[in-house]
Amino acid sequence: MKSGIAVLLLGLAMLIVQGAIARAIAPPWCPDLAWLVVVGIGLRWPSFLPGVFLAVTLGYSMDLVSGSLMGQHALLRLITYLAAALAARQLDLSGGFPVAIFVVAMTLFYGLATMTMLSFFVGAAWLGFDMLGAVLAHAIVNMLVAGPVISLVERLLARFSDEEVGRRSPTPMGFGRGSIG
Repeated sequence: MKSGIAVLLLGLAMLIVQGAIARAIAPPWCPDLAWLVVVGIGLRWPSFLPGVFLAVTLGYSMDLVSGSLMGQHALLRLITYLAAALAARQLDLSGGFPVAIFVVAMTLFYGLATMTMLSFFVGAAWLGFDMLGAVLAHAIVNMLVAGPVISLVERLLARFSDEEVGRRSPTPMGFGRGSIG
């Protein structure tokens, strides 16, 4: 319970920080900090259903402050959470390089899905080379910021959860804390 509230507050704080950064930096160069919290929840959260609730809540919060289609970010962040949770359970995403590749791939998917939704519901122009370049730049920026944000989510989970959940977080060598290899 405490860890859920802590991660939710972190996601909302990242949404505020992201909004402040977006006022100073052009959109493709501004990292999507709240989305990276959702990726961190998917990669590191020990149980499934509370993570779904957090991802949808953070996505709906993004919908409220961004002025986009209502439910657009909630749906896409739910898909991001599900993809991250599935990938974390099927692949070894404990290192920085695999997480970076995953973040780039999911950012590209998120950008393409956003453009598809906008073109379908609003009639916006379809993805061109300039938009593709912006999505690629955004993917690179998200990749560079992903490590610290996901590490922060992991530290919050370890700090505010009971001892069993804290021991379940992956370590780089694959050994649990306190175990002898």
